Amino acid sequence: MYAMDFAQVGANIQKELDIRGMTQQNLADALGISKQVMNKIIKGSKAINVNEISMIARVLQTSADDLLTVSELPAEDNWLTFMGMIKDQETMEKVNLIRTAIDEIGMLEELLYE
Repeated sequence: MYAMDFAQVGANIQKELDIRGMTQQNLADALGISKQVMNKIIKGSKAINVNEISMIARVLQTSADDLLTVSELPAEDNWLTFMGMIKDQETMEKVNLIRTAIDEIGMLEELLYE
């Protein structure tokens, strides 16, 4: 899951909070985590696992599917436009490998500082 996907999941969680008139603090309290951790989840800067998604869905009375729905093209998929359009599959595969490596480094850093 790319960092952009985590941001989309965070946006989905925030949307559910808004619908229910809840705050990030309300959700953090229900989950037994700090507001700072909850904010990182909402911003997409903290990777979340299956158990966390399940607990959030339960508290928000929604499905994990609703929280995990990621659009095919992220709303802000223009972060690579400064390089021009990627036209061939081989280059796109290389870009995706780099994205995955960056995401995994971010997750490892989180584990170091938890």
